[in-house]
Amino acid sequence: MKKRYLILAGILAASMLAAGCGKKSSVAPEQKVEATVTPTVTEAAKSDVVEMQTSTDDTANIKNVMGTKSETTTSIVFTNKIDSTISAIYVRPTRDDGDDSDETWGSDLVNGKFTLASNDKAVYYMEKSQKDDDGNAVTSFDVRVTFSDEDQNDCFFRQLPLLTISQLNLCMDGEGEDGIPYATYLTSGSTKEVSTLKDVKARLGIEDDSEESDSSDSTDSTDSTDSTDSTDSSSTDSTSSSTDNSGDNSDSSDSGNGSDSSSSSDSGSDSSSDTPNPTETPSSDDDPASVAAGYIGQSMSDLENACGSPNGSDYEDEPESGKTGYYYYDTFTVSTTFDDNGNEVVSGVW
Repeated sequence: MKKRYLILAGILAASMLAAGCGKKSSVAPEQKVEATVTPTVTEAAKSDVVEMQTSTDDTANIKNVMGTKSETTTSIVFTNKIDSTISAIYVRPTRDDGDDSDETWGSDLVNGKFTLASNDKAVYYMEKSQKDDDGNAVTSFDVRVTFSDEDQNDCFFRQLPLLTISQLNLCMDGEGEDGIPYATYLTSGSTKEVSTLKDVKARLGIEDDSEESDSSDSTDSTDSTDSTDSTDSSSTDSTSSSTDNSGDNSDSSDSGNGSDSSSSSDSGSDSSSDTPNPTETPSSDDDPASVAAGYIGQSMSDLENACGSPNGSDYEDEPESGKTGYYYYDTFTVSTTFDDNGNEVVSGVW
């Protein structure tokens, strides 16, 4: 009996020992599985995606930033092409009153955050929806820059269609006080660079060399049409003028040609009644904006037939004025409205 009890006690102890080992062996594999499950691949994939997104942004490498990027802004890259360091940049809607006081320009976009040396760039995040004081859509803007050298005069760049511009170069024609500030720019989706230099010179009353050559050509053509009598008419004119100075009126009274030349010498250019016609034509050709202004009140298609297709266009729906169109040319902008029959009519040129 005592032996049987001892045998049972031994079997019971052995079974308990076996059960404890089983638990130990079952826990160990679970710990090994937890150690090998932790994934690290997904985090590496996320960092790759972010790098690809930033590399596709053209303005990502530009450290000088004006404004705040959002869904309602468009980006314009300013490049300083002037041999002076820019310290401040102002942007405002174009004004017709010529007021350039500080109050009309608003806040400095740079605000001391950086300066732009020659060929430096800055990106400006500009709100797409711009309204004037009357609530009308603004499409034309002015830019003013000041320089680190306080003795240097501010530069102004007028009538720029900033909302359609992707790259804007601030340039100077000439040096010092005789320099003329102008801009060149690329519109969104275009590879053709537009220059405002010709338009600036026109506003300042400065003629281009090309215009002078055109006027000289027209003068030559006028002279050739006036001398239709013979190839010696110019020598006859000079002879008659010399006889007038010497007092020999008898020679001029003997021929009709002599009397004509004397009257022309008295009036200077009385015989040039035909001259205004050839001089008016080049002036309209040299100023496309004037040609376009002649189509105010007429259809936009007629204007395009005369001035060509615009560089770009957009439309605004105004509650009061209805649908308004804007067409952007190299040196001017055209606005249109729609009549009751749906015809698009030119309403303004600037």
